[in-house]
Amino acid sequence: MMTDTDDRIPLRFGPAAAAGPQDALLLEEGARPVAAGPQAVARFSATAGHRFGCICCGGGRAAAAVALAGLFQDRATGRVPWFTRVLAVVADPAAVAEALRADRVAAARFRVEG
Repeated sequence: MMTDTDDRIPLRFGPAAAAGPQDALLLEEGARPVAAGPQAVARFSATAGHRFGCICCGGGRAAAAVALAGLFQDRATGRVPWFTRVLAVVADPAAVAEALRADRVAAARFRVEG
């Protein structure tokens, strides 16, 4: 019998102190990582600094999706240690979850857990 599995990297929300040894952190600007240190850290700004769709801001992609793409690329190329989960430390989890759902590339690699 074949079972369905979801091999995407789980993303959950919580305080930085909840990060485990196999976690990467997705931090909104201003949030601080825990002293023990996660496997990897990506930061993003929830407020747009430039006009919508400018090339430096990801060509119209949500900042959280761009940060997740960077985490995935760093993991795949060995620039950071391998992580199996992402903990998002953000003020608005719903906005990050929506950005993940709306971005096909990010949604193919990550899933909101729980």
